[in-house]
Amino acid sequence: MSLPQRPNILFIMADQMRFDCLGAVNPLIKTPNLDRLAARGTLVSHAYPPTPVCLPCRASMVTGQYPSSHGAMHNMAALPEDHKISLGAIFAAAGYYTHFVGKSHLTPCHADPLSKETYPHIWNREWWRAFKGPWYGYEHADLAIGHTVEDHAHGMHYGAWLVEQGVDISRHFGNHEYTDFGVWDLPLEYHNSVWTADRAIAGIDAARAQGQPFLSWVNFQDPHNPCLVPEPYASMYDPQAIPEFGYKPGEPECFASKPPHYRDLSDQPGAYAAKPSDPNLDAMGNVCHLDWNSEQIQGNAACYYGMVTLLDEQVGRILDHLEATGQADNTLIVFTADHGDLLGDHGLWFKSLVAYDESIRVPFIVSWPGQVAEGVRSSALLNLVDLFPSFCHAAGLPVPHLCEGVNQLPVWAGTQESARDICVVEERPHSGPWLMRVVMDGTWKLVHYANRDYGELYHHRDDPHHLHNLWGDPAHAQTQQRLTLALLNHELLKRGPNPNATGFIAAGRTHA
Repeated sequence: MSLPQRPNILFIMADQMRFDCLGAVNPLIKTPNLDRLAARGTLVSHAYPPTPVCLPCRASMVTGQYPSSHGAMHNMAALPEDHKISLGAIFAAAGYYTHFVGKSHLTPCHADPLSKETYPHIWNREWWRAFKGPWYGYEHADLAIGHTVEDHAHGMHYGAWLVEQGVDISRHFGNHEYTDFGVWDLPLEYHNSVWTADRAIAGIDAARAQGQPFLSWVNFQDPHNPCLVPEPYASMYDPQAIPEFGYKPGEPECFASKPPHYRDLSDQPGAYAAKPSDPNLDAMGNVCHLDWNSEQIQGNAACYYGMVTLLDEQVGRILDHLEATGQADNTLIVFTADHGDLLGDHGLWFKSLVAYDESIRVPFIVSWPGQVAEGVRSSALLNLVDLFPSFCHAAGLPVPHLCEGVNQLPVWAGTQESARDICVVEERPHSGPWLMRVVMDGTWKLVHYANRDYGELYHHRDDPHHLHNLWGDPAHAQTQQRLTLALLNHELLKRGPNPNATGFIAAGRTHA
């Protein structure tokens, strides 16, 4: 495919947004701006993160590597600022204006004295007012952390700005539960999604003023819980009009055929109350079972939907600005999320530790006039590690050898059916030896657990809710073996870490 010279790249990432929370696929939710982006581009229906957890997924966006290669495998790990591969650094060296906007979360945000993203450093207002970058290879940075009313959510650049605006921090932040939902009384003009869009637009203008193309990674903090949102969004959706999230018919009875942590979660309700019965599993990650009634479940979902609509409006402001400044036609735009949200489906909340699509599948829209097929819905497999090489190919830049994604540009252009035979999702909840891998081929889904005789196998198309675990079923032994070997081959072909491999692959070559 013939590419224009030096396109702008706008990479927008939501936090904990389900794949089915786009108006283009779910008429109950209002996302007119994302819908118009999908109408002039391609909506990829089978996009997955390298892991369904915030920090390691975001670290993979910096490095183009799976978490097991870059090493930051869970939320209490850290990606070194001087990591040898950085998408931002590559584009900055090529003359791009590189801008990291919004939520970072590349180091722990709780009680790590070495992290710039935890307290008390995040509340050092003068330091953050003075700091403009670089940040993980991006020359310019406007950073935030946390979600809605969390105490650390008024930190970093966003927090310093709130203080400058005279916002009463003690009134609007802190004193919350992770499971809270409802109205957030913070005035809308001070909301982090509004601030993130403001800073993204300012960066686009700065790049234009300097005559540079831009790479802007815009990270919204919503709709991650606590599900609190200002009016009119908090009451925009009628909870009774939203189909109830919760156990599917046959659940939790089918958990008897699943690995033990499913039963541990179901039997021990409460936010992070469950204790794993598997001695190798030192914690339950970021998933739990809440003993909520229908009113609570649907009320939370209505607020979650409101958060998505607020986010959509801010994305719309950025899109409108590109059009108003004549840059829309030369901008490659990707919208996605770092992972999904169980939102009560299967009796579970939040994400991680389970292979349900609600947790490990993400929305994905790509648009680039003249280069990406318009109004198309693609079922091709995509892993978010593919964005690093795809962005490099779009800009005509070399791809680092240690990058582990594949180039998706031909798929997006409609000239190639798929760039992947399989898609792999990793997870390691904390520092213990418990490891999980999910491998999918578009029809089947296999879940492998290291050093365990249990596993999961589902005919994903016929059994999307994972009610019938076929692991160990002689009738499906060939499929189980085939996917296990595909996973082994994937692991053997991973490129990092390898300190001696510093070369680059030519920009025109697609690699696995």
